[in-house]
Amino acid sequence: MNREINPLRFLVIEDNPWDSILLKHALEISQLPISTISYAETMAEARILVNENRYDIALLDLTLPDSSGLDSVNSLNKLIPETPIIVLSGLATIEIALESILLGAQDYLIKGEYDEKLLSKSVQFGIERKKLLKNLHDSLVRYELVNRATQDIIWEWDIKKDEVIRNEAFTIIFGYANDPVKNNHDWVMSITHPDDREQLKNSVQNCIDHKQENWEEAYRIKDAYGVYREVFDRAFIQFDEKGNPVKMIGSFTDLTDRRKLEKALHDQQLNQQKMLLEVNIQAHEDEKNELGKELHDNINQMLATVKMYLGMIKSGRSIPDFDLVSKSYDYLEQAIIELRKLSHSLVPPSLGEIGLDEALHALVNDINVVQDLDIRLLIDKKCKLLHLDKKMALMIFRIVQEQLSNITKYARAKQVIITIKKDKEELRLMVTDDGIGFNVLEAGKGIGLKNMANRLEYYAGKLKIITTPGKGCTIEATIPFNFKNKTI
Repeated sequence: MNREINPLRFLVIEDNPWDSILLKHALEISQLPISTISYAETMAEARILVNENRYDIALLDLTLPDSSGLDSVNSLNKLIPETPIIVLSGLATIEIALESILLGAQDYLIKGEYDEKLLSKSVQFGIERKKLLKNLHDSLVRYELVNRATQDIIWEWDIKKDEVIRNEAFTIIFGYANDPVKNNHDWVMSITHPDDREQLKNSVQNCIDHKQENWEEAYRIKDAYGVYREVFDRAFIQFDEKGNPVKMIGSFTDLTDRRKLEKALHDQQLNQQKMLLEVNIQAHEDEKNELGKELHDNINQMLATVKMYLGMIKSGRSIPDFDLVSKSYDYLEQAIIELRKLSHSLVPPSLGEIGLDEALHALVNDINVVQDLDIRLLIDKKCKLLHLDKKMALMIFRIVQEQLSNITKYARAKQVIITIKKDKEELRLMVTDDGIGFNVLEAGKGIGLKNMANRLEYYAGKLKIITTPGKGCTIEATIPFNFKNKTI
């Protein structure tokens, strides 16, 4: 062993002065790099020394005044668990020396039968063995920690012996006891779903035939309660120098709960889409009903009156002091204005021509003209709404239009303030009125509010309603927006 080692600190626990002298002489001529040699004649003295100093190796006599045999090894191991121990044994204690190796000593030397060369090898081998044991222990600890932390089932299949070992996760998840009779490949195949067995067998054999080291497969296996669970399995195949498979080492994940969650999420999305579709259909029906009422109760009545007046003119009849032509003209002009307002409410032409900013001003102006309502539109100068995505702009327009329609019908408000501003990474829209307010729980199922919420959800936005009866109402819509990449 030619590896260079740092100067070593020796602890010698020996009560025989002559044996101590011989050991010291052997150390000095062994060419071992020595830093210090400390001596103790009893285990009590050794305890004092190890409390005050750190040692690289300990040489232990098994016969001490206050300790002997295996008790000495156990005691010293507890005192210096990371320090290699070499037992110094007389011929009469050779069996005990061998047992000491089993208890943690790294080597033993028979007194009177070792020289400086054997001592040097024993010291160096002892240090190396201790390092290897420590590395192995650390690896086992890490494996155990990973084993406890992961929910994966870790397994190893010795192909030649047909033995399968698994970690505790298999028992926890699948409920099977760790029965050696069941630790073979045939038993694994027996609990595999009948429809998956052939595919599983063929996929493993295909990797072996093509000398592929990495394998993976999804299949179903039955737990101890008779329920088939879906798993995703992957493994590394080890081959010998002749190309024959030796072992498969892998892990598989139970996907059953994940699949349930995925299905629940999928069902939730379908239900949400269904609800959105129903809301949209209902909104269209409501719009058509409102349109029908407006046409029937307002515009249709105007046109019917015009028709009656024209019929009277055509038949030669007249009404004293009543200009039928002028009145017909006035009604037609009023009907055209109403039709124009109706068409603007359905498809606002200004969005395609001048953008959301001016479209909102036009909407506000139209309502201010015909309603006893003071509507103020406040738009943050930082928000250049002309550059908004057309679909998002239309969504904002519809939300404002919907809420203004609700206010004019139900709120009995005198003043409305519409605010649009940039707030960090969000576009914030608020419509506030001083009307009679309402009970959110009772109105929460209304088609208008659902329609607003669903429009916002498309852009990952949120709708907040602040109102109580008699206290007015504020709707607040927030929409995530990347202001760094888009100008609004």
